[in-house]
Amino acid sequence: MKLALMQPTFNPWIGYFDLIDYVDEFVFFDTVQLNQQSWQTRNKLKIQSKELLFSIPILKDKSTKELLIKDAKINFNKFDFRKKISRTLEQNYKKAPYFNDVNSFIQELILFNTQYLSGYNINIISEIVKKLEFKTKIITLSKTDYHSKFAKEDLVLDICKHFNTTNYISPLGSKDYLDKAIDKFNNSNIDISYQYYQHPIYQQIGDEFLPYIGIFDLLYNEGFKNSAKIIRSGRKYEKVELNENR
Repeated sequence: MKLALMQPTFNPWIGYFDLIDYVDEFVFFDTVQLNQQSWQTRNKLKIQSKELLFSIPILKDKSTKELLIKDAKINFNKFDFRKKISRTLEQNYKKAPYFNDVNSFIQELILFNTQYLSGYNINIISEIVKKLEFKTKIITLSKTDYHSKFAKEDLVLDICKHFNTTNYISPLGSKDYLDKAIDKFNNSNIDISYQYYQHPIYQQIGDEFLPYIGIFDLLYNEGFKNSAKIIRSGRKYEKVELNENR
C-alpha cells in the first residue's frame, strides 16, 4: 500500500497532484507547526508573462511556535484576499483556451467560505482531485484518531505504521532526513520511494513557458481532461535501495 504525506498547500504545483494520483492513500499532514513563509500560505501565478507571488494573510493570535496548520485562521480584517485573487485570475486568464470551461469551478474554489487556512487549501486540492477523476483515498490527519509526539522521520514512520503502509512515497525535499532513517523503515518492512517529477511543458498563455506555477494555470490552459494526462506525463519515482545508504 503506497502512502504519501503532505501539508495542505495553496494552489499546489502539478507534481503535488501526480503524487496524489500515484499513491493509494494521501494524508493531509495538518497537525504540525505552520511555517508562514511556506507554500501553505502562498504560491505563484503567471501574470502577464511573469511570476507573481500571492499570499494568504494569517491571524497571529498565537505565537509562531504554537500555531499548528489545522488551527491557523485566515485574516479578513483588512481585506478579503479571495476577491483580489478572483479578479486577478479572471482578468489574466480570460483569453486562455479553457477559460469558459474551468473559470466558474475555479472561482468557487477561490471564494470558498471558511476561516481556517487548512480547510481552505484542502477544499481546493480535494475538489480538483475529483475533477481530474483521481481515485486516491484522501485523509486529513487531524480528523483521524492518530496522536503522536514523535519528531521528523520518527513521526513519519509512526504515521506509516498507523496506516499500515508498505511503501512511503516522498517528495525529494524530505530526502535528507529520511535517508538517515532508512534502517528504521526497513526494520518495519516499509519501503521509501522518492518523487523525481519531470515537469512537462504544456500550452500556456504568455511569451514563454514558466514551470512550477500553481495548478490553476494548467487548468485554464489545458482543461480538466488534458490536465490529468499532462500531470501523469511527468511521473518518475524511484525506490530507495538499502545498500545505497550504508
